[in-house]
Amino acid sequence: MKYLFKNNGLIFIAACAGGFFTAPAAAQGWQPQQTVALIVPSTAGGSLDHVGRTLQKMWETQKLVPTASTILNMGGAGHAIAYNFLHVRAGNPLFMSITSSTLHASHINGRHHLSYRDFTPLAVMLTEYIGIAVRADSPLKTGRDLVEALQKDPARYSLALSSAVGGTHHISFGLPLQSGKVDMTKVRLVAFTSTGEGVTALLGGHVDVLSGGTVQIAPHVASGRMRLLAVSSTKRLSGPLAAAPTWPEQGYKGVLENWRGVIGARGITPQQIAYWDGVFGKIAASAEFRELSEKNQWEPGYKNSAETLKFFATEYADLKSVMDFLGLSGSKP
Repeated sequence: MKYLFKNNGLIFIAACAGGFFTAPAAAQGWQPQQTVALIVPSTAGGSLDHVGRTLQKMWETQKLVPTASTILNMGGAGHAIAYNFLHVRAGNPLFMSITSSTLHASHINGRHHLSYRDFTPLAVMLTEYIGIAVRADSPLKTGRDLVEALQKDPARYSLALSSAVGGTHHISFGLPLQSGKVDMTKVRLVAFTSTGEGVTALLGGHVDVLSGGTVQIAPHVASGRMRLLAVSSTKRLSGPLAAAPTWPEQGYKGVLENWRGVIGARGITPQQIAYWDGVFGKIAASAEFRELSEKNQWEPGYKNSAETLKFFATEYADLKSVMDFLGLSGSKP
């Protein structure tokens, strides 16, 4: 098997033996007979990529999937490249994608036409909170410093988003800045396709402030290269990020649960859904997953496929309400 992806205009070359792209017939007690592909809607090195590779490694080490598997990184366009790729594989249980609330946000803001209704929700695994970080030499010491500076001059600092404009990282800035009465129309935003790219830009001095996944930010805070201004959680995190205050502590809105889950192709069978319920349920119940969650400062919160479908409906409505408030909505429910 070989494949090549490029983010600027997707190029996909595949030569596979054994019917990699052919979905096997549904049967009682179904399980994969060919290679399974886990799509990650971001470039390698970001927080979504880290979650995807962690899940893939765990189903291999725990021998939960009997076939080979591969990660397909498809970053760009507010996750639209990845979701379009999955969408055209309706009925194929061998393909699935890591997902997050950007799935909802990109539909609400009109960036792409696909919503959770166009896929099979399979699982919610965890919440990874968002951190607002600066380089260690920045004059900004707290989130309040950032809000007050932008109140006076909204364009003073460039703000890096680890996803597309209108996505969750945009909202992570928008909530505190909106509650601080900052003119959002004048704020300078720079969008990247992953936290990894945003981290590189921040450390290189190309942007001033970063909204990114805490697992990618934590090592740089621990090394002294970055300072965390705020986190999107309801309470302070542990480990190297323990010194960072929450947004409510600083007097602003900003709580945002940045969940990570898995969606499958539309139209897969109940037997196939049940199989993946078993895989992700066993991962979530394992001591290894609990240990990795603590290490990565993830908050475990497993939901099976039926629970995930209900959660997505509620989450979509809640997120649309927030995005309406921030002026980021651009599509009908």
